[in-house]
Amino acid sequence: MIGILLLGMLLVSALWECYYKYQWSREVTVKLWFETDAVYAGQETKLYEVIENHKRMPVPVLEVGFHTRKELDFASVENTNVSDYLYKRDVFSVLGRQKITREIPVKCAKRGKYLASDADITTHTLLYRKRYSKAIGTKAEIYVYPKMTDVSEIVTVCERMLGTIQCTKRLYEDPFAFRTIRNYTIDDPMKTINWKASAKTGSLMVNTYDSVQSQKAMIFLDVEDTGILKYEDLVEESIALAATMMRRLLRQNIEAGFAFNGKKSDVFLPANNRGNRIALERLLAEYDKEDGADDFGQYVKRLFFDTFTRNPLSEDTLLVFVTKNLREPLLECIRECVRERQTLIILPVYRGEKDSVKDVIQKSKDNIRVVVKEVERT
Repeated sequence: MIGILLLGMLLVSALWECYYKYQWSREVTVKLWFETDAVYAGQETKLYEVIENHKRMPVPVLEVGFHTRKELDFASVENTNVSDYLYKRDVFSVLGRQKITREIPVKCAKRGKYLASDADITTHTLLYRKRYSKAIGTKAEIYVYPKMTDVSEIVTVCERMLGTIQCTKRLYEDPFAFRTIRNYTIDDPMKTINWKASAKTGSLMVNTYDSVQSQKAMIFLDVEDTGILKYEDLVEESIALAATMMRRLLRQNIEAGFAFNGKKSDVFLPANNRGNRIALERLLAEYDKEDGADDFGQYVKRLFFDTFTRNPLSEDTLLVFVTKNLREPLLECIRECVRERQTLIILPVYRGEKDSVKDVIQKSKDNIRVVVKEVERT
C-alpha cells in the first residue's frame, strides 16, 4: 500500500514537472523602461521593471535578470554584480494574474548611450530539482548627455568677442523686439500695420521694433587622444565644455554650429535650432573613444578649405576651438585657417599645470584669444 502511494506521488510529481516545464513561462511578460529618454551625466533617474503573469497558474520562484554597462550606478540596490558589465538579478514569487512593478534608482555617472537589455527569466521546479530559463525580448534605452560644466567665465569672454564683431555689423529689425506704435507712412510694409490700433484712432498705425544684431558662433571640438599616455579626463572635459557652450549660446539666441573630429561625426552649421541641439547631444553621447578620431589640424583644414568653401561661414561668425592638444603646430594651423576672424581657443589642462602652456598662449594673435580651463584629476 505504501509502495503504491509512493509510486502515485512520484507519478504526480513527474506529471507536474512535465506540465510546469511547458507552461511556467506562458503569458509571463517582463518590461523594462527608463523614466526619461535622456539625462545629463551626474543626474539620477529610475528604471522601471514590470513583471506580469496573465495566466491563473502561479510561478512560485521567478528570477528576472538583465545587464547593462557598469557606468549606470545600481550600487545601492541589492542583487547586483559588476564586472565588465553590470548584472542585476531579482527573485519574485508571482501569483496567478498578478502584476509586480519595481522602481530602481539609477545614477548616470558618465555620458553614453545605455541599454538595459538581454533580459531573461528563470524558474525552478519543486525542491529546486530542475532549472528552466527563457530569454525575454525587451530593452530600455537612455541617452546620458555630456555633463553640465561651469563656463561662466568663458561665456563672458565670448560675449565680449561677439560684441567686438557686432560693432561693424549692419542693424536690422527684430520682429520679436516690439518698441512702439506710430503713424503709417508710404514706405511701411502692409504686414506692420496694427489693425486694432488703426480702428481705435481712425488712421493707419504701424508697429515698430528695436534694431538688433545677428550673432553666430561655430564650435570645433577636438577629441583626439592618440599619445602613449591617455588623458581621458581632459577629453571628457573638452566634450562637456563644447556641449555646455552650445547649450548656453543657443539659450541666448545666438546661432551656433558644431563640428568635432570623431570618426562618426556630422557638421552642424550655425543655426538656432533645438532639433540640432538634441541631435548633437545624442551624437556626443554615442561617441566612443574606441571609434578613434581624426588628426584635429587636418580635420580643421578640411573644414575650412572644403566644407566651408561650399557652405561659407559669415565673416562675423565667432570661431570657438576646444582642444587639449594646443601646441605650436596646431596653433599655426588654426591661425592659417581663421585668418583675421575673431577666434577663441579653450584649453583644458590638469589643475596645477597651467604654467606648461604659457609659451603657446603668448604666441596667439590679437584676434585669437586662449582661455585655460583647469580640470581635477580623477
